[in-house]
Amino acid sequence: MSEVLRQIARTAVLCGALGLLLYLVLSTAAENRITAPAVGFAGASVVGVLVFHLLRDAWHSGIIPERIGITSREANPVWYWGLMLWYGACLICLIALALICLLRIVGL
Repeated sequence: MSEVLRQIARTAVLCGALGLLLYLVLSTAAENRITAPAVGFAGASVVGVLVFHLLRDAWHSGIIPERIGITSREANPVWYWGLMLWYGACLICLIALALICLLRIVGL
């Protein structure tokens, strides 16, 4: 039992230290004029790629995964197409955010 507690404590210390380091790096980067748009561009790009793959897979398979299960195109078409529109709008916003950040990096 003490070995399990020791492993939990070691994991907590490691996660706490790494979380604090990540917070310090991101807060320092967010204060800089050049790195703040770069962090925004990187974040918008990564999340945008994930949303794009979600939409592509949902289009091909007819199924959108949700937190409580799945939504099928055949079983619930209104909810399916509503989610497709919602994720599509999110993707457009992420592309706009990435472009704004890219323009700020370039200096326009």
